[in-house]
Amino acid sequence: MAPPLSRLDHVIIAVRNLDVAAASYRRLGFTLTPRGLHGGRGTGNHCIMFKDSYIELLGIVGDAGAKGRLAERVAAQGEGGMGIAYGAADAYAAASALRAAGIAAEDPTDLSRPVDLDGKREIVKFRNVMMPGLTLPNVMQFVCTHLTPELTRARHEWQLHPNSATGIVEVVVTADDIDQYWSEMETLFDNTASNVAVSLAARRNMEVHYGTALNGALHAGIVMLRIFVNELDATSAMLEMAKVPHHEGADVVVVPASAAHGVVIEFAEG
Repeated sequence: MAPPLSRLDHVIIAVRNLDVAAASYRRLGFTLTPRGLHGGRGTGNHCIMFKDSYIELLGIVGDAGAKGRLAERVAAQGEGGMGIAYGAADAYAAASALRAAGIAAEDPTDLSRPVDLDGKREIVKFRNVMMPGLTLPNVMQFVCTHLTPELTRARHEWQLHPNSATGIVEVVVTADDIDQYWSEMETLFDNTASNVAVSLAARRNMEVHYGTALNGALHAGIVMLRIFVNELDATSAMLEMAKVPHHEGADVVVVPASAAHGVVIEFAEG
């Protein structure tokens, strides 16, 4: 049986202060969406949009948020990768397919949040399927269906990034012992058909390859995003001008987790 999911929708990065994180990612050369607020929770987000995926910066913006679960997580673990949202056109069909594959999936839940666009307040709507029984360490995994894509996914101007980024190509999750997670991931997600690869890597191997660039990332969980850009030299020059710490490797430019709020960003030309 083929895995029920074959597309990654977005990756969530938990940050301590949303305004600070937004400024950091603009220095990295990304265009950010206007701030979205989660009513009554004291949290909000900015998104970094690509053609078929995006990064969500999820942070605290008010007193209520400073006492909530996001604040508790950041206080306990630090900033960094928090969640993977898989994409589906039909949340109800996705939930049924997940259950048929033996994955515990909750009933779809509708969510919404306001966002100010072009001088008008709009309501962005989603339908999510949560999968709380999955075991990938420190990674919330769920299915996200966009009910109002015209307000987010379809806005081409948000996909134009000064650093020439075109999309996420890989999300790397690390743990001391990755063998126990392969079966679950293969049951859930078809990497061979996906727009974005989700890779599992042993922590010791990541430390050998990336060294101090991992400082500030979670010990286990989402630690790296690989992002394609059109012109790697231009990306490197932009980081240099912005005085963003980075180093150049073989056909890549690596921004350490300490400069990207807990996630290593690896830019590659493609």
